[in-house]
Amino acid sequence: MSDKTKALLATGRVSNLPTVWCNCLAATLLLLHFSPSFNDLTSSQVSEEVSGIFKNLGPLGVFLMLTSSLFYVGGCFLGDYYDKEFDTQHKPDRPIPSGILSSKLVFGLGILQMGLGFILTVTVPSLIFGSVSTKIHLYPTLLLILVINLYSRYHKKSLFIGLPLIGLCRFFLIIFAASVASTFPFTDLSKTSTDYHIVPISLFAAAVCIYTISFASVARTESSDSPITWRNALRYTMLAVPLIVAFTNQSFDLLTAAAILIYAVWLIYSFKFIDSNKGKFVSQCLAGFCLLDACFVAQFGWQWLTACIILFLASLKLQKIAPAT
Repeated sequence: MSDKTKALLATGRVSNLPTVWCNCLAATLLLLHFSPSFNDLTSSQVSEEVSGIFKNLGPLGVFLMLTSSLFYVGGCFLGDYYDKEFDTQHKPDRPIPSGILSSKLVFGLGILQMGLGFILTVTVPSLIFGSVSTKIHLYPTLLLILVINLYSRYHKKSLFIGLPLIGLCRFFLIIFAASVASTFPFTDLSKTSTDYHIVPISLFAAAVCIYTISFASVARTESSDSPITWRNALRYTMLAVPLIVAFTNQSFDLLTAAAILIYAVWLIYSFKFIDSNKGKFVSQCLAGFCLLDACFVAQFGWQWLTACIILFLASLKLQKIAPAT
C-alpha cells in the first residue's frame, strides 16, 4: 500500500465507517419496529418479522452505507483541510502538513463526496425505492450536511462550539437514516401517529449524541498533556447512556441486558487508558458506538446483536490499517 493511499485512508478515518453503518442499521431497525405491520406483533415475532423483511431490503442497506460513508468521509476530508494550520503546529505528521496530500486535493475530495451524497439522497429513493414522497428525508439530509460542515470548519475554534456540533453530527446521522428508511414503501408510516415512531428514534439519537460529546471531550485534549479531571463524571455518564433504552417503549429482555453488559465491560476497560493513552481511549470509544447501538437493537433478535458486534470488531480491525482519530 502506497503512502498516498494510506494517507487517504487516514484522512477519511475509514476505520470508523463500521460505526456509521451500525448507527444507520439501528435507526432503520427502530423505524421498522414502529411500522404499522409491526403494531400487533409480540416481541418474539418482531425478530422473525424483521429478519424476513431485511432479506428484501438489500438496496436500502447498500444505499444507506454508501451515502452515510460519503457524508462521513467527506466531512473528515473537509475537517483535515480546515485543520491544516493547527496540524502544522501540533501534528506535523498528518497528510497535509507532511506534504503527502495537497490541501486542494483534500478539499476537492471532501466537497465531491458531500455533493455526491446529497445528489444520491435526493434522487435515488424515488427512482429505486418507488417512494411516494421524496421530501420527507430532504430536511434531515440538509441538516446533516450543515452540521458536518460547521463542525469541520469551526470545531477547533471553541470547546463550546466543537462538542455540541460533533454530537449533532451523530444525532442527525440517526435522523437521516431513519428518514431515508421511512421512504421505503413497506414502512407505510403515514398510518401511524408521528410521535409513536419519532420519539424512540429521537431518544436513540440523543443517546448517541451524549456518548459522542462525552468521549470527544477527551479527544480535544489529545495534543496536550493536561489530565482529564472530569473522568468520574464522564465514566458515570457514559455508563448510564444505554439506560435510555428503557424510555423507548422497547422490551427490556435478556438480550438487551446482555448487550448493556458487553457495552459496560468494554467501556470500563477503555477507561484504563484515559490517562496513559488518550488516543487509544478515544479510538476504543469510537468502536464502542457499535456496542451502544446493540443495546437498542438487541431486542429484535440475537442476529442483530451479532451484527453490531461484528461491526465493532471490524472497526477495531480497520484501526490497524487507518487510525480512528
